[in-house]
Amino acid sequence: MIGLLFVFTIPVSAAPQESWGILGTHVVRWGETLFCIGRAYGVDPWAIASQNGIYYTNYIYPGTILQIPNAPATLPAGPTCTRQFTVPGPGPWPVGCTCRYYHTITTGQTLSGISLYYGVNMWSIAECNNIYNLNYIRTADTLCIP
Repeated sequence: MIGLLFVFTIPVSAAPQESWGILGTHVVRWGETLFCIGRAYGVDPWAIASQNGIYYTNYIYPGTILQIPNAPATLPAGPTCTRQFTVPGPGPWPVGCTCRYYHTITTGQTLSGISLYYGVNMWSIAECNNIYNLNYIRTADTLCIP
């Protein structure tokens, strides 16, 4: 009888977190969501939340450093954040996209002006950075210039 009582008083530990390899870290910028970050790296946003102990997925704050797990996922189309590191493998980037330069957008810059500066077609820049609206780029984002 005592042994049975002992079994029921052993504390139950939480299930261990699923273990993924880490691809890199991403610093959250203003306006970013877990889905936009997930699309950038081709990673499940719920896995990002789990890896970083985020319980309320709608509340991520600029400046937060997220570990991006190696948990591939195909996500529906939508806004895609700018990558902050290169993911090994094909990822969601177009196959022929190799970055010759990296450009950090400053206030007042446009995609057409950046393309003229580097002598690269703005459609190529948009394709390599998953930009769907050529009139909408964000200050402080870093662009891959092919």
